[in-house]
Amino acid sequence: MKQARSSAMNLLLRFSATHRRHLELPLALLIGAAAAFSVNWFLRQVLPLDLIHHQLTGLKPANPLLEGGLLLGGALLPVFCAWIAGNFAAALQQINRALFPLLIPPLLLLVAPNSYLTLILLAIPVGIAFYRVGFLLADQFRNFHLSSRTGRLLISLLFLGAAAWGFFLQERAYRAMFLYYNDWGEYAENYLKLAFSNETSPANWLGTAGHWNPAVNVVMASALWLCPSPRTLFLINALVIYSAVPLCYALARRLRLPVTAALLWGGIAFLNPVLSNQPLALFYGFHPINFLIPVLLGFFLCRAAGCRSGMWVLFLFSLLIQETVTIFWAGYALYLMFERRWRHGIVLFSASLLLFWSLSSLVMPRLFTQANYAQMFHYGRLGSTPLEVLCSPFLRPAAFWGTVLQWQNFAFAAELLLPLWLPVLIRPKLAVAALPLLAGVCLQESPELKNIVMQYGVEITTLLLAVAIFNTAWLRRGKPCRLLKLFEAGLPVSRHPARITGVLMSLSLTALLLFRLAGCYPWQRIRHLPTGDSVLQHLRARLPEEGRVVATQRLRPHFLFTHPTAALSTSLCPGDLILLDLHDSSASQETLERVRSELAAIHAIPLGWANWHGSQLVAFQYMPHPEPIPRPPFLQRMSAEEFARCGIPLTDGAGDGTDFDFRLLTSRGGAIQLAARLRKSILYDVDLIIEILHGGRRKRYVFPFAYGLFPAYTQPAGTVFFLPLPAAGAPPETIRAEAKRRPFSAAAQRDAGR
Repeated sequence: MKQARSSAMNLLLRFSATHRRHLELPLALLIGAAAAFSVNWFLRQVLPLDLIHHQLTGLKPANPLLEGGLLLGGALLPVFCAWIAGNFAAALQQINRALFPLLIPPLLLLVAPNSYLTLILLAIPVGIAFYRVGFLLADQFRNFHLSSRTGRLLISLLFLGAAAWGFFLQERAYRAMFLYYNDWGEYAENYLKLAFSNETSPANWLGTAGHWNPAVNVVMASALWLCPSPRTLFLINALVIYSAVPLCYALARRLRLPVTAALLWGGIAFLNPVLSNQPLALFYGFHPINFLIPVLLGFFLCRAAGCRSGMWVLFLFSLLIQETVTIFWAGYALYLMFERRWRHGIVLFSASLLLFWSLSSLVMPRLFTQANYAQMFHYGRLGSTPLEVLCSPFLRPAAFWGTVLQWQNFAFAAELLLPLWLPVLIRPKLAVAALPLLAGVCLQESPELKNIVMQYGVEITTLLLAVAIFNTAWLRRGKPCRLLKLFEAGLPVSRHPARITGVLMSLSLTALLLFRLAGCYPWQRIRHLPTGDSVLQHLRARLPEEGRVVATQRLRPHFLFTHPTAALSTSLCPGDLILLDLHDSSASQETLERVRSELAAIHAIPLGWANWHGSQLVAFQYMPHPEPIPRPPFLQRMSAEEFARCGIPLTDGAGDGTDFDFRLLTSRGGAIQLAARLRKSILYDVDLIIEILHGGRRKRYVFPFAYGLFPAYTQPAGTVFFLPLPAAGAPPETIRAEAKRRPFSAAAQRDAGR
């Protein structure tokens, strides 16, 4: 009886094994097709993503032939890999076991293909699949070794390349007039003042732009004293951001990771989307908090080396970088308490909070002559002081929970963690130090500030890099790890080096994917922008050598190193040079039109203008004149009868209401002019929107009336503006013109007339 039962069990097991073998091939085809489906979705993403609002931009049009080939190739790829491996059945089984998490992404994409949350969740199964592949292939890399000398050479080259990339991004954005005056221009102006002005005060050395940063002020003022150029700022910014590359390598080597592993950590730091975005920081550029990257990584390097004096020096130096660094050390104190180092933790926590309160509530309001801490505008709904924000769960619970539960908070936290999630979650204790800083960002009122593009994730990302390297080195001890054991389900048991290989492969491949989606965001936004060198040179040539420049956000940085500058909100003085970008989206249109009406009221001297890819740039000298400026050739006064005899009427267009007539004039050489005539005096200014259809392509141009030098409300009835249209070779098929009111121009003109 027992023999019969045993035979039946063996037969069942044999049948089950045979049945499973027959399923391996269809399973491999399914996994390959699922992976290809996900890759196709990834490649069809329209870049750049909207990282500010956490939204996908959309998908490129589908190419059925290409997609079909991709699905077929993806389905066959696991089978091909198993075939070339030798033992087909065993290799196919291993490939299926390693890659089965790739069956999950298509399910997510079918449920919510256009959701940003889907993109975040995809990183988990993809990262696990990469880990399992690395775990299986660990033996293939066992004999691959690099010498320490080779490692140092390669990491030096990577650091220089990364710094050159960061410098190039800033230089390219600067030349394209992409960088705004805030924040980098504000810092640069203060550093120049410290380096060259005799009118500095202790407040200038201790703080800039609403922050406490004496150490950075000293370093940067010294650098600009040696080389006063925006490129100096760009270079130092790139060096401190990408100092993470050699310092992550050094930390990994100090923790006795192999040279190859340490090099991969340097590459992972370079590809990290938070650090990759910091050279431009959206369009704000340089920020002093970037100096915390080398200081914090240096602190952990000294900790790994057991150098307490180095830890103390870097700790004290960090307190002079920015006041929010004290919040980081309060978080580090929480970590010490988790480690049951109660005395050190309590002392550090208390001292950090006391120092932050002293700086934010006592020192900085006096430095900047403000009633409260300058950064409190971020927390307007919760309170006007740090203490009120801290008590907001009890004082303003509705506002507090409404802010905390914004979904952008969860998206921001996930974006910070995703590039490093696997090693960080192995032993997350040290990552607890990031919680106070994360809370400070998440409690900000504006959801748009909770993104990885701006500087708010720099400290947390630097900490997570250190945590991930420490945890990777901890795997060398071979101690049990429940998280990784869960991810190794169904795989053969292996030694701890396999886990390190799996972690590094997962991080490296995930880093490459995230770099394409989010790390290239700065380059994707500026790569198609034209440079403004020639137009800036054109304007500079028309400016006097002396005089304060009052300019809009995108123009002001280009005159920082040659003239004193001021914002549009500043009261104008005789001799001021006013440079305006009439289509600068960052400028307050109300302030812009107020300045223009003031210039028109005093008959300020026009110095020059340029139309640069849809932006009208104008320059004036604030020098009051009792009489109007003589009318330039492009403005003439004509009666209705005279105007009717000029050219041909433009019927395919309309003015604002019935205030404008348009006609086209053609010269013997084929040049075309648009003539726009005021039927009556008006109380507002206009932009002329011109659409030209030529060769089946429609182009749109925007020119303010009289090039923005003489607002329409300053001209009498019958004034004609002659505007040469861009040459296009053969005559255009159709031309359409429209006069569109400039926002706030009517209100500004009324206010100026009172």
